[in-house]
Amino acid sequence: MQERSISRRGLLAGAAGLALASACGEVNPGGPATGPSAGQNGSGGKLKVTMFAFLGGDLGKMPKEFAAEYMRSHPSVQIEVYEQSNTVGYTRMLAQKKAAPDQPLVNFGFFNAQSSVQGVADRMWAKLDYSAMFNAADIDERFRREDGYGIGIGADQLGLLYNRDKAPKPPTSWSALWDHAFREQVTFLQFPWYAVFMAAKLNGGGLSNMEPGWQLWEREAKQIRLLVESNPQYLNVLSNGTATLTGYFAGTGQQWINSGAPLNYVVPSEGAIPLPVYLQAVEGSTPNQLEAINDMINEMISPRWSQRWAETSIETPANTKAKIPADLARLPAFSPATRKGFIDVDYTIVGTHNAEWQRRWETDIASRI
Repeated sequence: MQERSISRRGLLAGAAGLALASACGEVNPGGPATGPSAGQNGSGGKLKVTMFAFLGGDLGKMPKEFAAEYMRSHPSVQIEVYEQSNTVGYTRMLAQKKAAPDQPLVNFGFFNAQSSVQGVADRMWAKLDYSAMFNAADIDERFRREDGYGIGIGADQLGLLYNRDKAPKPPTSWSALWDHAFREQVTFLQFPWYAVFMAAKLNGGGLSNMEPGWQLWEREAKQIRLLVESNPQYLNVLSNGTATLTGYFAGTGQQWINSGAPLNYVVPSEGAIPLPVYLQAVEGSTPNQLEAINDMINEMISPRWSQRWAETSIETPANTKAKIPADLARLPAFSPATRKGFIDVDYTIVGTHNAEWQRRWETDIASRI
């Protein structure tokens, strides 16, 4: 990689200033910051930035490979990788923002569509400078944002994932989640908004009228064996047959299948739910950090790194010049029919109501399991 859009003079000046401040005991005079970023002062006066990466499977592989290569070609930059689920990680980011808005938990990283929309409402994101990102022109327009708050690198999808050895029958429809053949055999990762959405959609409602979905899950809460807290726990529960069915990401599910887990992914007959993944910069980062972040995101959305993300995360790449690897193109999740049949989701509605929905899930559904 070459240093293109990043200002070498500004970056080095910022690093030198931090080194001087550190020597004078002036860094973070209010005490140590919580969280992995803890300001911009890295080892040896380097500019430190913390990247958020998804936890589980091979989702951290591409971010770590990118960070290692970027630091080799930009020795004045230090990148830390913070791995966590968006559900848990974003909650921690929001708590840190309220406690110390100028000391964000992370400075940039990978966020799903739901967190992306919620972050706009929470004023979590700093705008990206598309004009300085020459790779942005090759990103499918569906992955670019008019508000500048992030840019897409790829898209996963939600469908059905089940244990092929333990499930009473192969599921084909979203309704399998509340089919009594799977009584006490369903598991979810914390709050599955999509399960309520599909229950509503298949019973006369939708995102603007979730009530049919809430009523169904209140009746059918006993379908759920347990709610898990992390991807590793999810994999263990599904693999050992503690639970046999869930609605989940095709990408992570395929990673688990590739690793030998006795699972199958199914595109439901009603269609899969598309899940764009965005790269976002976090408000509260310093100007020098944001300058470096814009440069790094421009590199990550290049054909090379966008394709690498597709390979490791099992997603459709956002860069139109990146190719879908042959081993992925053969999977049902990547077929033209699947992409054409994606269920339309307004993530602004999801993000706006997510906190309210989550409270209701915990009160009305999780309490009945």
